[in-house]
Amino acid sequence: MDKREARRIGRLVLAAGLCAAAALAGDDPAAEDFQDRWVHAAPHSAVIYWRMKDPALQAVSHVEYGPDAGCGSRTEAAAEPRWAHFHRLTGLKPGATYHYRMVMVGDGGKAVRVGGTFTTPTGAGMTPLPGTLPGPPYVLDRPGRYLLTGDIAAPGTAIEIASPGVVLDLDGHSVTFDTQKGKQAAGIAVSARGAASVLNGVVVQGDASADYSAAVESRWRPFAREIAGITARVHRPNGYPIKLFGRAVGCEVHHNLLVSRVTEIQSRHYPGNDLLRVDLGQAQGGEKPCRVHHNILTGGCHRGISVSGTSPGTQVYHNDIRHHALYVNGYAVNLHAPGMAVYGNRITSTGRGMHLTRPDLDVHDNWLDIRGHATLDDMPKGSRPFKKIMVELHGIKFEGAQVVRSKVYRNFVRIRQDLPAGDVRYVPATPLNVSCYDPAAMNEVYDNTIVALTAYRAERIGGYGDSGQWASTLYLLGLKNGPAPPGKYSIYVHDNRFIGNHLFILARGGAVTQTVRIERNRFALAENPPPLAVPDRLRGLGELEKQVRQGGNTFP
Repeated sequence: MDKREARRIGRLVLAAGLCAAAALAGDDPAAEDFQDRWVHAAPHSAVIYWRMKDPALQAVSHVEYGPDAGCGSRTEAAAEPRWAHFHRLTGLKPGATYHYRMVMVGDGGKAVRVGGTFTTPTGAGMTPLPGTLPGPPYVLDRPGRYLLTGDIAAPGTAIEIASPGVVLDLDGHSVTFDTQKGKQAAGIAVSARGAASVLNGVVVQGDASADYSAAVESRWRPFAREIAGITARVHRPNGYPIKLFGRAVGCEVHHNLLVSRVTEIQSRHYPGNDLLRVDLGQAQGGEKPCRVHHNILTGGCHRGISVSGTSPGTQVYHNDIRHHALYVNGYAVNLHAPGMAVYGNRITSTGRGMHLTRPDLDVHDNWLDIRGHATLDDMPKGSRPFKKIMVELHGIKFEGAQVVRSKVYRNFVRIRQDLPAGDVRYVPATPLNVSCYDPAAMNEVYDNTIVALTAYRAERIGGYGDSGQWASTLYLLGLKNGPAPPGKYSIYVHDNRFIGNHLFILARGGAVTQTVRIERNRFALAENPPPLAVPDRLRGLGELEKQVRQGGNTFP
């Protein structure tokens, strides 16, 4: 651990009440903060992406570029500070070398530049689109490389990739879909029974778009596909920036900028709504696991990245997720497939964090700094006695009987319950929420920093449907299915740092009868907001409290 990292961790532990998603004051970016640079060049455009080394930092950015080292042109500055950075360069010449400088301006106001060069391809061998193809929709039914030559708009679906072996480069142009028909459609629909790629452009939803439309989608196609360098924007009810619906195998979705301004969905239960949805199928043999990485997600009204299905080995990593949940169960990342590896993601959402529901999950080195508010219900009017569902906010949640043999380690998770603002009420903070029902699940949580804060000065712990005014660093819910066989446990929570200003451990939903091991953890009181004055910070543990007291845990 270098000095900068040690200083950052120390400040987090001592001042865990910093505002959510704020950069640490005085920490300007440095040259070493430019990580994972990715450049995709087309004949007339390019995409440049990078992220920052430290997930605690964020910056405003732009790119300077030109035919020589003086550059001369620049992209528009990002609208807000982010951890990851995505810029599109346009107006380039084919077969030319360009110089560029990635520029970040941090919290302290210092600008840092790191440069490089790239060469645009000539476009030789690429088929111009639309060219002589009828449409829209323009149907690509032969393999090959296609190059979009200008912006297009379509009354319904704009482009369909119907043949395997298609590589479609939008060359920085815009595709606007569903401008007239008012039916479910897609900007780019992949129907090919084989590999296909969609690269480098902007896909925008039109104002006539019907429910469940998507900027880029495939349906029931169990083959590899690549989606990269795409800016996708949707705003109509139930809309998706990217939707791989059913049986995806070997897909790679990376280096995209996904923006959702959707505010209405039909149901939070099924299918819900996502900024990025991947339904996995069974591998056919020889395919690599799906990978979802280095994407930037903004907005949305329900979930961020959702992965479900049967194919193990899927990886979700280095995504910058800032989604805004307006409906219940709006998690930033849904881990609903076995054997997933989820790591290195930065989540600064208004909503829940990660939902673990399947076996053999590996969750590590993620940064979650989130707020939760009383979210809207999606049930028909009058079907519930209250208009808003107000339940605790989960940071990382284990839930159900199938989440077994899963590990959560080296994550930073911070949740704060703020005071009401206008008509928004904020919900109790439960950054580590455990509701795994297999007594011998053998789940493990270690080496994490877990922070739970409430801005209220007096506690009130309500029931379901009543948000209450409280926070608990570790929350145990419904662990009542009996003890595990000798040598087994439901969950083992050890060697973590828990920081809070209210409760350290709260158990609800009946007496804890499952085997839960809580050992060698360090519990500390936060300084900001000040701790609530309560007689006991361990609640509802029953017989488990003795084991916690004797398990090598330290308390203030």
